[in-house]
Amino acid sequence: MGYTKRLLDRQAELGRPVRVGIVGAGQMGRGLVAQVQLAPGLEVVAVADVDIDRATTALKNAGRDDAVVENDVAKASQIIEAGQSVAINDGLKMPELPIDMVLEASGVPDVAAQVAYAAITNHTDIGLMTVEADVTVGLLLSSMANAGDSIYTICRGDEPIECVKLVEYAQDLGLEVVVAGKGKNNPNRPTDVPDDVVEEAKVKKMNPKMLCSFTDGTKTQIEMCALSNATGYKVEVPGMHGIACDVDELDKKLVPVADGGIRESDGPIVEYVTGNVAPGVFVIVRSPNPVVTEELQYLRVGKGDYFKIYRPYHLASIEADLSVGEAVLDRHPSFQSTTWTSEVTAVAKHDLKAGTKLEGIGGHHVHGWTTNAEDATAKKALPIGLAAGCVLTADVKAGETVTYDDVEIDENRPLVAMRRLQDALVANGTIG
Repeated sequence: MGYTKRLLDRQAELGRPVRVGIVGAGQMGRGLVAQVQLAPGLEVVAVADVDIDRATTALKNAGRDDAVVENDVAKASQIIEAGQSVAINDGLKMPELPIDMVLEASGVPDVAAQVAYAAITNHTDIGLMTVEADVTVGLLLSSMANAGDSIYTICRGDEPIECVKLVEYAQDLGLEVVVAGKGKNNPNRPTDVPDDVVEEAKVKKMNPKMLCSFTDGTKTQIEMCALSNATGYKVEVPGMHGIACDVDELDKKLVPVADGGIRESDGPIVEYVTGNVAPGVFVIVRSPNPVVTEELQYLRVGKGDYFKIYRPYHLASIEADLSVGEAVLDRHPSFQSTTWTSEVTAVAKHDLKAGTKLEGIGGHHVHGWTTNAEDATAKKALPIGLAAGCVLTADVKAGETVTYDDVEIDENRPLVAMRRLQDALVANGTIG
């Protein structure tokens, strides 16, 4: 559904656009600020970043030359009400300002989860671009928001969200989803460390740690875990198959073994492939009715009993503002974790010694590996989102899963506290 006319109607009625505050002004945040400011019916009124110059620069580059640096909430609120924009250094203050929705783009799961918690408890809508937080405590955050009067969502534009939209489309047509997934457009080298990608990161103007999270496969594992938890679709094998597969092979390879493919289990699964599918997303479907199957064949969707529905792109921050319209106007999230089906566990990249302080996602020590959530719980596997800052209390060999028993974890971290609460609620059946 288009939102522009409805947002402009709202603006005419209220005398102002939807006010958006954005947390994080790095590479992702800069693009988000510019895109939201461009969208009719929306305006960026505040940007938060620990580097205040990045916040003011992001506002200026988006055309907001009226930005004022003001970290006092009361004064910043007055500035916003007067029609200007503000730059602040604390994202946790953002929900206290007179805004309609917070968009978080820090890329740091600890920060994202705290910003989301602050927004929900302040009755403010929140959209995350940091999927890493959602695969760690997303079920808790979504349940809190759904029990109250705020919207918690992952923003449009990333692969898992756009894949969910294909799933919903297929379901609306009465089609059976067999596989949902994405193409991976980076190499898959699980033992990569930031030092291995420094030169490539310079060319791409990326942080080496962020690029490493792509090349070591963690980002893909996280994205498909999020898709799993939003749909309830499982991974067929730990880490997924990750086969080489081009677009025209999707509906031939990602089907049951009996039909010439790789699938050995029943029920829909999430999966990723390498090949020319990236940067797109897809679902493989079939119809329970032979008449519909014939019609799909006639319409040249495919030749067999299985058909691919493929979107050849995802637009990251460019599409994120769609979630603002969906939340503010329809009071509906674009994407939430509704189950705890899968878990991204921390696996050692090389032999690790007791006493090592672990770096998190994209670092030198561990990469992410998605597995069944029940199996992860039984093994006491450490979620990748909690790994940063943990100190090993035992040696862990390369390729082994790091467990809670292997680490000393800081229980004072808000993200850890949230995860402990989520685990308890899942265990007693309250959520998930």
